[in-house]
Amino acid sequence: MGTYNHKRIVEDWSNGTLTADMAIGHALQHIVELYERQDLASIEQRKLQAQLTHMANKLATVQATLDRILNNCPPQQSNGQLSSPKE
Repeated sequence: MGTYNHKRIVEDWSNGTLTADMAIGHALQHIVELYERQDLASIEQRKLQAQLTHMANKLATVQATLDRILNNCPPQQSNGQLSSPKE
């Protein structure tokens, strides 16, 4: 970052060693950096949302396949009683 730490800027402003023009310049630099970080965060959020959607679709496919397999498995009998398929 091409500017002072925000705590130092506030301290210098309080001490009177920072002019209004300097403060505005630093503030603008911080604003630009925040916008850049926000843009990067938005890009990352879109990537994560796409991954989440992909994983949800995969999970739905796996669940559908599992349901189909379990529905096509005949129940097993033991001692004349029906039992669920073994895991």
